[in-house]
Order: sequence, then structure tokens, then C-alpha cells
Amino acid sequence: MPKQRNATDALPARMRAALRSAMRQAYASGDPKHARRLLENPARSLERNHPGAAAALRAGLDETLTVMRLELPESLARVRSSTTLIENLFSRGRETARRMRRRQGGEMALHWTAAGVLEAERNFRKLVGYRSLGKLEAALRAHDATLNRGVDSRKQAA
Repeated sequence: MPKQRNATDALPARMRAALRSAMRQAYASGDPKHARRLLENPARSLERNHPGAAAALRAGLDETLTVMRLELPESLARVRSSTTLIENLFSRGRETARRMRRRQGGEMALHWTAAGVLEAERNFRKLVGYRSLGKLEAALRAHDATLNRGVDSRKQAA
């Protein structure tokens, strides 16, 4: 998991296993509020001597807990909780960009970017849990509705 790697890479080797364990326990809890507490505890303790690790642990915390809040089926939640797909796409794009001999302006950069995406696409597999995508859509619409209600109530109060 890239998030885990980012946080643990900022620590001395002797401290990495404990943080990995705490992160696994938090994400396995299934409760976003409990997971947040489990992740904030090591972040607070790392703040003084290892601020980079604490920042990496806190970076995108709400986003990483969103899948848990949506209460998706396990098959879909496991895939959606990982940034591996995105990281794969970015690394393919970087590899393709390195092959550019002469940079010939923005249009050529877009061409090479598209070529990198198409190359990455060949390695994509069928999404595990794709049969549950309807549930994901419903959960996202319900989540959006709660966010919109909060915006509407703030507008009315103003």
C-alpha cells in the first residue's frame, strides 16, 4: 500500500514494523472513527522526532477512510481502498515520458501522455467487485446528498 510505504519510509528501520502494524489494524477495523483514532495516535507520537512520517500518515486521511464510510461490499472495498491502479498509471506515464527524445511542445507532450495511458491500459485487469459498482454509485450519491444538505443549510443561515 503506497500510503503505508510513504509513512514508513520516513522512519528508521527499527520503527517501521510497529507503524505498519498500527496502520493495518486501523484499516482493518471497519469503523472510520475508530480507524482515525488509531491512526492519529502514532501520528501524534511521531510529530516531534519524525514530522515527515506524521505528515505522511495524516496526508489524505479523510480520503483513505471514505471507502470505509461508504460501507461497500468487501470485494469492492479492497480494490477501492488502494491507490495501486493510479500509481501504475502514473509510473507508465513516467516511463513513456522518459522515452521522449526531443520535447516538441505541449501538443507532443499530450500525445506521449496518451500513449503512456494506452500502454498502461493493456496491463489493467477486470475490476474485482465490478458487480457491486451499482452499490458504489448509490453510496456515492447518498454521500453527495448529505454534503449538499450541509451546503444548503449553511447558505440558509447566511
